[in-house]
Amino acid sequence: MSNPLALFPLALAAAGGCVDAFQTQQLVAAGLTLKQRSVALVRALAMGRSALLLPLSPAFFVGLAASDGSGALVIDAARSDDEISWQLADANVRAVFTMSALAGRLGAFPTIVLLDEAPFKARVLGAGRTVDVDLGSHHGLALEGDQTVAGRDEECVLFYERADDGGSRRITLTHRALLAWARTEAALIRAAAVLLSGARVETGARAEATSEYTATDHHGITHSN
Repeated sequence: MSNPLALFPLALAAAGGCVDAFQTQQLVAAGLTLKQRSVALVRALAMGRSALLLPLSPAFFVGLAASDGSGALVIDAARSDDEISWQLADANVRAVFTMSALAGRLGAFPTIVLLDEAPFKARVLGAGRTVDVDLGSHHGLALEGDQTVAGRDEECVLFYERADDGGSRRITLTHRALLAWARTEAALIRAAAVLLSGARVETGARAEATSEYTATDHHGITHSN
């Protein structure tokens, strides 16, 4: 069996962090439980991808974990309804994780999962039915594996960005790429966030340039016009 920590959501869960008041393990466990307990969701994801029309929040990580086995399209809520509809069709999305306040932007989409009460409960809308799914009160997962393992070379998330010709270009990120970036660039991203706020960064030591910095490249990233 492959190392489960080669999957981006499970690697996050194993690290023991938190998102707001919730342990990441709890959020990932809730997402996996959601997929196990919703037949409609399993059927939808067997035919295509999922999408996350969510702010960066605890619900986002529940939806990402529930997308296990399929790529998750991350949708920018600032895009127009027409563009969102186009992205869903172009990426062959069959289930959208969102919240009640945003669900109206999806029209009569076949399968919508509302995560307003995540990680405790989800509501699945599909096939003319509304089903509430109890996600339990998970506080962790029994995860064992090498936390330094390279991620799987399979798509994890994707999104669309503006192309030079004015159209949209699909960007796909694998589990491997996401884990590599998170491990090598976390310090840079944290420092940039502080600097952008106008505050001071204290490194405690003089930075030294090394050839190892060039080890992270664009492996695992594909561009589709």
